[in-house]
Amino acid sequence: MYNQDRELYAKIDRVSGITKGFEGTVVLTTAVRLELFTLLDKKPLTAKQVAAKLGLDLRATGIFLHALAGMQLLEKKSGRFSNSELADLLLVSGREYYQGDIILHNGNLVARWFALPDVLKTGKPAENARMVDDKQLRSNFILGMSNIAALSARKVAGSIDLARSRRMLDLGGGPGTYAITFCRLNPRLQAVVFDLPAVIDEITSEQVAAAGMTDRIELIKGDYLKDSLGKGYDTVLVSNIIHSMGEKDNRKLIGRCFRAMAPGGKILVKDFFLDDDRVTPPRASMFAVNMLTGTDSGGCYTVGETREWLESAGFGHHCLVDISPQARMLVGVKG
Repeated sequence: MYNQDRELYAKIDRVSGITKGFEGTVVLTTAVRLELFTLLDKKPLTAKQVAAKLGLDLRATGIFLHALAGMQLLEKKSGRFSNSELADLLLVSGREYYQGDIILHNGNLVARWFALPDVLKTGKPAENARMVDDKQLRSNFILGMSNIAALSARKVAGSIDLARSRRMLDLGGGPGTYAITFCRLNPRLQAVVFDLPAVIDEITSEQVAAAGMTDRIELIKGDYLKDSLGKGYDTVLVSNIIHSMGEKDNRKLIGRCFRAMAPGGKILVKDFFLDDDRVTPPRASMFAVNMLTGTDSGGCYTVGETREWLESAGFGHHCLVDISPQARMLVGVKG
């Protein structure tokens, strides 16, 4: 009986843990929004000092800080709170691997996830799901892509031979992190970042200037399903784009990339690809729900589906590259 009860409690805890996942999201998002970890980077502080500096209620602040310590994001010693090693690495603004923007973006998604019951009835995304239409939400989203790309850009660039590449298109390139990384690794490479006007004006131009790349990275504003992408590219990167659209638009986009490329050029399609069972990897099947709540026709696609789109457009010599535990990249060559 004891073993049966223990197994039952373990199962209950597992289900309960799934339903309580929102708690950590809200606590961490709030801490990042308050720039708490950046504040504590200077020196350990008491709850009273934190409350005074951030204009918070003292009782509420104490409860909040102890919860963060329980999450192992803060450490408490002699009544003072300081950042844990994890927070020091990832949550202090200005650090190389800062993840604050993507955390804020994920926090912004909570409301639309709670609209899932209505989304399932209608098949339509949640109300006000388009974050690119709001300046602050757009900033969290685009800069969040930069947070994610801080590691993956080098992995993507290192997985292919850039030595002969001279002209690259970073399609829907957002903050330009991939284009900047590729150019740093290949001194002879010229790149183009193509994105919406608001993204280019508010974020990309600033990021490219800060990287000292204005002479090597051109910025083109437009809609990649309608406007000219330019031409003569020997490398085209389509990173985390296809999950935002349905099959028809993805076929159209890949065809447009083919026509914009020089013979022998490579297309790099990076995304959260599903296996044929559409269940694994679980991060991809869950991300498909995210796209269900946020787009008219987006989702996650199998490697086989995407490979067929590439073949139909005229790309050959496909290979699959593992980029991270969640992301993979299909590489095709224009014959």
